[in-house]
Amino acid sequence: MSDLSIPGVTGKYDTEKIIKALMDVKRVALDKMKDDVKEYNDLKSAWQDINRKLSTLKESTKNLYSFQNPFNEKIAVSSDEGVLLASATREAAEADREIIVRQLASADRFISGSLDRKFQVDAGTYLFKVGEKEVQIKFAGGGLKEFADTINKKSGGLLEAEVINDTKDTQVIIIQGGKTGSKNRIEFIGKSLEFGLKTGMLKEAEDKGTTISLTSIQPETWEKPLENNLFAIKDNILTLLPQAELKIPISPAVSLNENMVLELNINIKELSETDAVKILPPPGPDYPDAGTITFEGITIENEKSKVILPEWEAPPPPERIDDMNILFLGSKDKIIQLPAIDSNKQDQTIRIPIGNLAESVSSLYFRNQNTHREISITHLRIFDPTVRGDYKPVNPIAEAGDSIIIMDGITIIRDTNEIDDVIPGVTLSLQSEDTHKVDLKVKRDIDTIAESLVTFVGNYNQVITNIDILSRNNEDVIESISYFTDEEREKAKEQLGMLQGDIMLMQLRRSLQTIMMNPYKTHGDSNLRLLAQIGISSNAGQPGTSGGIDKTRLRGYLQIDEKKLEESLIKHADWVKDLFGMDTDGDFIIDSGLAYTMDSTIKPYTDTGGLISSRTNTFDTRIKAKEKDIEEYNDYLEDYEASLKKKYVTMEGLLEQLEKSSKALDNINSNNNK
Repeated sequence: MSDLSIPGVTGKYDTEKIIKALMDVKRVALDKMKDDVKEYNDLKSAWQDINRKLSTLKESTKNLYSFQNPFNEKIAVSSDEGVLLASATREAAEADREIIVRQLASADRFISGSLDRKFQVDAGTYLFKVGEKEVQIKFAGGGLKEFADTINKKSGGLLEAEVINDTKDTQVIIIQGGKTGSKNRIEFIGKSLEFGLKTGMLKEAEDKGTTISLTSIQPETWEKPLENNLFAIKDNILTLLPQAELKIPISPAVSLNENMVLELNINIKELSETDAVKILPPPGPDYPDAGTITFEGITIENEKSKVILPEWEAPPPPERIDDMNILFLGSKDKIIQLPAIDSNKQDQTIRIPIGNLAESVSSLYFRNQNTHREISITHLRIFDPTVRGDYKPVNPIAEAGDSIIIMDGITIIRDTNEIDDVIPGVTLSLQSEDTHKVDLKVKRDIDTIAESLVTFVGNYNQVITNIDILSRNNEDVIESISYFTDEEREKAKEQLGMLQGDIMLMQLRRSLQTIMMNPYKTHGDSNLRLLAQIGISSNAGQPGTSGGIDKTRLRGYLQIDEKKLEESLIKHADWVKDLFGMDTDGDFIIDSGLAYTMDSTIKPYTDTGGLISSRTNTFDTRIKAKEKDIEEYNDYLEDYEASLKKKYVTMEGLLEQLEKSSKALDNINSNNNK
């Protein structure tokens, strides 16, 4: 506004008050325009609130029928989490398993003898092997601590080293592998071997075991006669056809210590019905030659016997036999059955601890009682896995070993404690060894499904509540919402009835409520077609807690019967899944269901450029136009006020002149009268 003031006599005629009164009249129109802007902003904010809540509802709705829907979520529950933990992906099949964790996978961990604090490690290149990988450590010379630090920095995680003061005057160094599993054993080579011997970490091995050459051994009969057509040995591979069994003698017998293991590679070939056990007809009786007679130079041959044999009928094929107890160990006069092998892996290398089973091994027995499997065996050896070449650790803290579990009677060996290739979609995490069975149940994650449904219902109720507040001018709507904060309650009161009578809002509300009440096709047919059948409903008209009608139910807010919902999910989770989204024509695209329908209904409202976006854009246009009007009107008021002040300055100046002239005339008249 203009800062033009009326000097001198402003207060005398109170012209500023007159100007202010005139300006206040003019500002009425400005205040109306500002009220319009506020109203447009409030309406825009209200629609934005609806859009946000609808978008949240749409997101939770989409989650119920999309590819990542919760109905396929699985969990793996262990009866003893101190022994076994497990996690399951969506691809896991529901199953019950019994698992014994016989042995955890471990890494080599060797400790030296006590060494003087001043012990020095010579400079040079120290070579180690961890499994098939070589580790070269170039060391400039120094104490044990510097040597350990160099190993940790330069081994790429394959080795770890630590120095500990075991007494106030001595120290020990610990070297361990960075990976578990028998194939990741540490081998000391060259200067590192010298270091191991010098520090008392290694010593020369005595029992080195033996590698069994199948080609050079003559198989022997076990219980059944040895049938050459049921087995073959070629290129150091023993192949056992169905029903084959034999004995492999080991001479001289191999003495065992507690660390000894039997290692071998097994290949399993599944046979078709035609390649499995074949039953041929019997050859029939063997008749002797009929003979001849000669008389006076004439030879007469006897006629052969004629026997009419009954028509042969092949017996039914033998019942399928699955028996993975293939391996047996012979020691002196006893035969020891070894653990069953895994039938799910076609090719596998297995290692079986045998050190505590007997004092020595004099033979191995193989039996293939399977009717539909061909089994090949190679790379047989009995050895002490703690031996590193010709040396072994003196006091190993731990030795590289595989995890061993027995699942449903099948022995499974892996080089890690995180096993993800035994049960499809399930990762087993071995925690500790135990002789007792752990029950593992893979099942649907009912809690996650229920949580998703609760979230969906909550988001739906918030949308309906928001629409009720905006479309109804009744404070009872607000008072019935118990979860509102004081701030939310005040905001609701400000928005109460703001969109009363809005047709688009009313249509949206009716559409959403209709969707929630409609029946949908499922594989359960009439047994499950409605939301109410799984415990989600408004129960409108049912008695409320006060004995009358519960108005919140009449308004269409949904409630959940948690017990009924849980029962429905446990018994018919697939039907409940269909209720929210179902492929009815087999094209692998969801085309029916409550969630699918609601998502399709909400989409036109919340999309960019959709119904609500168009509505808020309209308010933006109005706000922008009104703000321009306000700006122009402010300019007008400023000019108008300046004009008024200018006029009143001129007027007061004239009045002052008139007053002065009047006084002058009075003075003249006064003087003339004297």
